[in-house]
Amino acid sequence: MKHGNRILKKVYLTEAEEKYVQLKAREYGYNFSHMCRYALLHLDDTSARMKIKVTNEHNMLIEERQRQLAAIGNNINQIAHQVNIFALDGMISEQYVTDVIIPAIDELRQLYQSINMDQLFIKKRLYTK
Repeated sequence: MKHGNRILKKVYLTEAEEKYVQLKAREYGYNFSHMCRYALLHLDDTSARMKIKVTNEHNMLIEERQRQLAAIGNNINQIAHQVNIFALDGMISEQYVTDVIIPAIDELRQLYQSINMDQLFIKKRLYTK
């Protein structure tokens, strides 16, 4: 890819980085300059694309979880309203608590645990190469 005059560019590396690049260059049968040119010209942005993809998936997941939380919140509000009415009349039964209130709280707890697991999975995908 020799088009025109060559331009000299300085690159600052630590000793360890320089040794690593020299080693990689030898492995590929290149000299230092050729290795650097090749790496720069063929830089792969797969990692950045993956992070964007995971971020988009994360946003969609958050929106879905927000819808689910809103639905559960509506159910809990309706339950609280009924409990208040029954409590005022002294008519709230133990069965209502076990059949309605406890399952709603369990559903909320399960959703919360699911959100936490989703978050851990997404963080793992975002921050591991």
